[in-house]
Amino acid sequence: MTKSVLSMAACLVLLAGRAGPAYGLEKLQFDRQTPVVKVYERTHKAVVNISGEQTVSRRVWPDFGQFDPWGPRFEQQVSVLGSGFVVHEDGFIVTNAHVVETVKRIKVVFSDGREFQANVVSVDTSKDLAVLAIKTNDKLPTIELGRSNDLMIGETAIAIGNPYGYSNTVTSGVVSAVGRDIKVTEDYWLRGLIQTDAPINPGNSGGPLLNVNGELIGITTAIRAEAQNIGFAIPVDSLVENLSHMLMPEQLRRVRLGLTVGRMQTVGQLTGLAVDAVSKGSPADGKGLAPGDLILELDGHKLTSVIDFYVRMMNKAVGEPIRLTYVRPSDASRTRQTQLSLLLRPLPDGRALARTYFQMDVSELTAAVARRFDFQNAYPILIVTDVTPQGIAAQIGLQGGDLILQVNDATVRNMEEFSLEMEKVTEGDTVELQILRISIGLFGQTERRFLARLPVRPQSPDRRTL
Repeated sequence: MTKSVLSMAACLVLLAGRAGPAYGLEKLQFDRQTPVVKVYERTHKAVVNISGEQTVSRRVWPDFGQFDPWGPRFEQQVSVLGSGFVVHEDGFIVTNAHVVETVKRIKVVFSDGREFQANVVSVDTSKDLAVLAIKTNDKLPTIELGRSNDLMIGETAIAIGNPYGYSNTVTSGVVSAVGRDIKVTEDYWLRGLIQTDAPINPGNSGGPLLNVNGELIGITTAIRAEAQNIGFAIPVDSLVENLSHMLMPEQLRRVRLGLTVGRMQTVGQLTGLAVDAVSKGSPADGKGLAPGDLILELDGHKLTSVIDFYVRMMNKAVGEPIRLTYVRPSDASRTRQTQLSLLLRPLPDGRALARTYFQMDVSELTAAVARRFDFQNAYPILIVTDVTPQGIAAQIGLQGGDLILQVNDATVRNMEEFSLEMEKVTEGDTVELQILRISIGLFGQTERRFLARLPVRPQSPDRRTL
């Protein structure tokens, strides 16, 4: 019995000696290609470094600024760094407005070292968004637009950008909160932002915030300097909504189409761009397009995004046919597709029409015009700057300095809105203008609102009397 036990023990020792230590039998292996790694590999080539120079005015004696605010100053060129990302393969890039606003000679650098000069296509400072364009013959990698209305608190958030100029830096964290409002300056707020703890630093501004599928969920825009790991991003849904207005032909050129589109939608087996709005009396309205229609193709090209639609509209000339294929949701199940041809129409010149119809000059209340009429500052409103003696406006009692609030019950805040309302007017009509007149007298400032009814009587601009 004893001999048998000893023999078994000897065998175990022998086997253990041949096999080596127990902890060396097996090496653990894990998949190092985590979701963050996969997202970076999929998207980083579409992220760019944005740089430029900005002129900054500084006081010669900054320590005495509070006692000598009007003292001597000097101008200094400072470098501006930020991030951006490609949203369309033809070279259109999204970033923050504050990254490129007032910046000269904007340069865009890709991860492979390619450099391009960029032009600003459109800026919305109220939302801190900007669209740039570069010229290239190559099709560029893009980042897919996701959604932000279904974000989950705690889900992974991945930021790629160029903090402090270190290009293509990736950080990750979670979605900490949604719907945050932050005060940027005394009178400027950014609202409805995504809060994340993914490390974001100066230079990240304008870069993408992504989910684990590599889809864009936000555009990094701000950090809390006094806090750690508290950053904010503009939701991608806000970007899509604003791009519809920033890139529409009416915004970029003096033309009119009257068509606003939104996200890609699928009805039945058909996928297209949803028509969000159609302006009354516009070319789109005249062809019968209506909100809810799905646009499938533009000039035979299947559309891929709201950006794709507006990019293809940019080079369309006035009078050049635009062929659209669309379906109405009620007909989508039967795949009943309709084709139509639209034409961009020149935007009417509201100033010229006001002179011709009413013999008066109208302008936006710019800083220069505000000084002329003793207003404190510029404001989004229209003002009568001059009336021709014996003209229609003069006969009705209008005078220089009158503010125009509405045209035929439609609020007008700029010349484009005024022009679109004036386009609807024909000879023989009567136009109703809601007027605000501000006067300074012995008893201080007085305000008077009244309705001016002006008959439309075309007159040659160089004719001074009726």
